[in-house]
Amino acid sequence: MNVLIIGAGRRGLRIAQHLAAESASITFLDRSASRCQIAEAKLDCLSVCGSGTDIEKLREAGAEYADTVIAVTDSDEINIVSCGIVASAFPDVVNTIAVIRSAGYLGEQELPHMILGITHLINPDLEGALRIVDTVRYGLYQDTIIFPDTDFILFTVPEGVGLIKSGRKVSDLRKEIPYDFVVTAIYRKASVIIPSGDTEIKPGDILALITDNDQAYAALSGSKNSIVYSEPDDIVILGATRITRFLLNTFTPRERKRVRLIEKDEKMAEEFASLYPEIMVLNASITDELVWENEDLGRSDLFLSLTDNDELNIVSSGYAKKIGAKKAIAQIKSNTNYVQFALSLDVDVALSITDVTTDAVIRFLRGDGISAMHTLFNGDLEVYEYIVQEDFRFLGKKLKEVKFHSPIVLAGAKRQDGSSFIPDGEYVFSAGDSLILAIRHENSGYLKELFQ
Repeated sequence: MNVLIIGAGRRGLRIAQHLAAESASITFLDRSASRCQIAEAKLDCLSVCGSGTDIEKLREAGAEYADTVIAVTDSDEINIVSCGIVASAFPDVVNTIAVIRSAGYLGEQELPHMILGITHLINPDLEGALRIVDTVRYGLYQDTIIFPDTDFILFTVPEGVGLIKSGRKVSDLRKEIPYDFVVTAIYRKASVIIPSGDTEIKPGDILALITDNDQAYAALSGSKNSIVYSEPDDIVILGATRITRFLLNTFTPRERKRVRLIEKDEKMAEEFASLYPEIMVLNASITDELVWENEDLGRSDLFLSLTDNDELNIVSSGYAKKIGAKKAIAQIKSNTNYVQFALSLDVDVALSITDVTTDAVIRFLRGDGISAMHTLFNGDLEVYEYIVQEDFRFLGKKLKEVKFHSPIVLAGAKRQDGSSFIPDGEYVFSAGDSLILAIRHENSGYLKELFQ
């Protein structure tokens, strides 16, 4: 696969890292010579210095021979126009993907499917808001992911929490927990292990688990909540930003009544108060100590810091936890390296916008059968929801009859009648079933080949 990425910034590099593992041929086009040099140093790729809106530079970068063009610069206009030029001038390009954040799309639940011939539009703020909604509604833990229209919960748990103890084998967990679950992977010393029942848990391990049972989730995650998760009643949001607007649009009116929004800009505070009469809007600066005291922010069930300043988000969320907030989420917009730093300061969820944007791009490229895709452990583990197609090569076969060429974990299945279950060897692949699959990133090319 030949891929042209317009924009060699953090998003472009992260997407390229995923695609390079699938033996894709990557070329970057970027105005900055230094970013092009960095891309070539980090990846086995080519780069061209120039604008994505210059058709001659697009030709020089090989746009006419590309299968996919992805525009991820910091300019919405360049992303849209460059993809539009490619779609018009090079009709053999199969996919043109533009990442946009334009205010013209704010407040929309879905983006238009196609403009100027562009095959797919991705809004990072919308993707981030949807991830927050899942986290708020189903469990306030880092890497808690819900798969649409299924009962499956994917979550990560470090060794030492709950029943995840060093020295135990994966099979021991299965004996102790009388509910269905799958240990999809273990992250150990910066490497992903696809475990068997004999795999022993060691100090420092992080386990990725999938279950369709609230009781298994509570037991394995070490949750202090009741078995049935209770959504937060008092939500404080810092920052009247684009992602905040998408989040409030996604919330129901009942959920919005639980929200207090803090925004230091008077004009933006007035605008949000007008758009969302259910919420309480405070025109104040979070750096004012009296705000914390007068508004008793320490009693909140959830503190969401969604400003465009990563450092402020981390510090504010960490301080909120310190003075009593039950849970805190910090948006990490610019520097993905801050994720682990935020978690070390007791922030419950550090939401990397770069990561959720990358997930959205890769999910689209995986094909029509992929309805959801998420990455864990710095992108080393990929988890998919795949809808079994009529032409699937193993249709009608039992799982125990199938020999995969690479380690793949089939962690869950959902029938068209709505029933969800953890499949065993007798499971028969049937058209329309939803499958939850986990695979190491280095083997993801095989998964794409398997389900094409």
